[in-house]
Formats: sequence, structure tokens, C-alpha cells
Amino acid sequence: MISELLNLKSEITGIPSEIQVLPLGSHKTDKGDFILDKESAGAIIEDFNSHQNDMVIDYEHQTLSGKEAPAAGWIKGLVNKGKDGVWAIVEWTERAREYLKNREYRYLSPVFLKRLSDNKIVRLINAGLTNQPAIDGMVPIVNKDSEQVGITEIRKEVSMEKLLEVLGLNPDTTEDSAISVVQTLKSQIKEISDFKSKIQSALGLNADATLSEVTGTVMAMKQSQRYADDLVKRVSELETQLRKRDADELVTQAMKEGKVTPAQKDWAMDYAETDIEGFKVFVSKAPIVIDTFEYAGEDMPGDGISIDEIQIQVNKTLGVSEETFKKHNK
Repeated sequence: MISELLNLKSEITGIPSEIQVLPLGSHKTDKGDFILDKESAGAIIEDFNSHQNDMVIDYEHQTLSGKEAPAAGWIKGLVNKGKDGVWAIVEWTERAREYLKNREYRYLSPVFLKRLSDNKIVRLINAGLTNQPAIDGMVPIVNKDSEQVGITEIRKEVSMEKLLEVLGLNPDTTEDSAISVVQTLKSQIKEISDFKSKIQSALGLNADATLSEVTGTVMAMKQSQRYADDLVKRVSELETQLRKRDADELVTQAMKEGKVTPAQKDWAMDYAETDIEGFKVFVSKAPIVIDTFEYAGEDMPGDGISIDEIQIQVNKTLGVSEETFKKHNK
């Protein structure tokens, strides 16, 4: 239910113990239109009776400002006088009685809540002695505990049509639907705020960090990540080169020792580059398949030795006759 606060003025004559605070009917004022009918009069009195404390009458609505606000009187009860509206039973202070007696204050200005949907008054807040109406368009903030509205600050009348326009809703949207949309927006704003706080915390930033600080920090982290990726790539390339160099050294040494034949070199290189520790075990346990000591000159088969000659040496080492070899290698 969307409501607003209004204050009006009515002239005080004498020092009455009962005074009209809300006139019956539909009224137009410089603070906005309002309606007091049988329904709203009953709602006002029922709300008043639900509170144990007396309702204050102050001076110039000082209670609404939050400053020091001495009471001019206390409303002890409300009475529905039908066509004469709602009246208050008042207990005045001595100071206020003097002001009224000397006609230094002449008007009572009630402050109340009304529904914007139908302009009906739903709750009396308090009243104040005044000699002039409130500033045009200014409405005090007092509705901090109202059950009629979930809004704590209402400074001026906001039409339902304007609210629907701001929310981007159709003009025929109901009040309940509009409130539901507002509540959803509030929930989404809270989620965004919580998400922002989590990002700021994760980035090591203060809660008041600006968007530029967040963006700059993220970009710096991305730059660091790119540098790290490049570094990892370079290290990987170096590791590959080292593995290839170590494999080449091991395979060369294995061939010198006669553990690997020239025909096995490619296989041995692949094995050593893939699992260098496994290749070392292989070399330590593999038999000598080439008698390197029978070669003159270099320590291993090299210049001047053909593949056929090497095969003959392999066959000799393995105990394979020339006829058997030719039979199975035609």
C-alpha cells in the first residue's frame, strides 16, 4: 500500500478540550487531496486505540525534525463525530494554554497517512500548533513503523501513474503487482551489492573501491597471467630441448656400447625422449648385440662399414647362420 504524509490546519478558538483534527469528506489542499469517510475514520480510531501511549501535539511539527520538541498537549482519545469528522480529546500543557489564551497560536496542523490509490486517510500520526501551513511540497519524514507502507521516507506525493512509468509497467498494473516489482528490484540490488563486495574482497580492494580500480586490478591480473603463460611455454620448450639432448647422448652411448644397432636408433630416440629413466634401465640390462671390439679405428661402426657387414656381425653374435638369415630375409 503506497501512502504519504499530509499536514493541514484548522483554526482553534478558545481553549477547547476537544478539537476537530480531521474533517469529513473529500478535500483539496495545497498539500494534496484527501478523503475522510466512515471507513477511514474507523481505521484511524482503531489504529490509535491499538497504542498505549498518548499522541503528542507539539509546536510547529518539531517532533518531525528530530530536534528538541516540547509537547503542547496530549491526545488522550479520538472520537468519530460523523459529519463533523474525527475529533481529539486533548490535555493541554500550561504553556500551551497560555499561547492559546493569548491567541499566539491559532491553528492545529494534523499529520496523517493516506493511500495514494484512493486518497483515503488511514492513520493519524500526530498534530502540531502552528500559525502557517508547511512549505509547499515538503512533507516530513515520520513513517518509520507504519504497517501500511514499507517506505520509511516519503517527502512528496508520488502518483501511482508516475511510479508505474518509472518502473516501466503498464498503466493498468495493480498496486500489489507494482509493490512486488519493487521488492524484486530491491532483492536484485542487494544481490548485486553482495556480488560487488565479494569481487572487491577477492581482489584485495577496499569496500569503497571504484569501478576503475576494480577494472584496473583485473586487467593487471590478466597481464600477469599472459606473462605466466608465456613463461610456462618457454620452460616447456626448454624442457623438450633438454630431454632431446639427454636422449641423444644416451642413445649415442648405447650404440657405442653395442646395446643398440644403427637400425634401432629412431626407436631408441623415441623411447628415451618419452621415458628417459625407462631407457636407462633398458640399456643397463640389454645384451650387447654388436661386438664393438672387433672394429678397427673408431669405437663403433662408422665410415667404411656397410649395413651388410654390420648384419653379419649381428648374426655372428646371435649365433644365426648365413643360410638361416637368408632363408628368413629374402
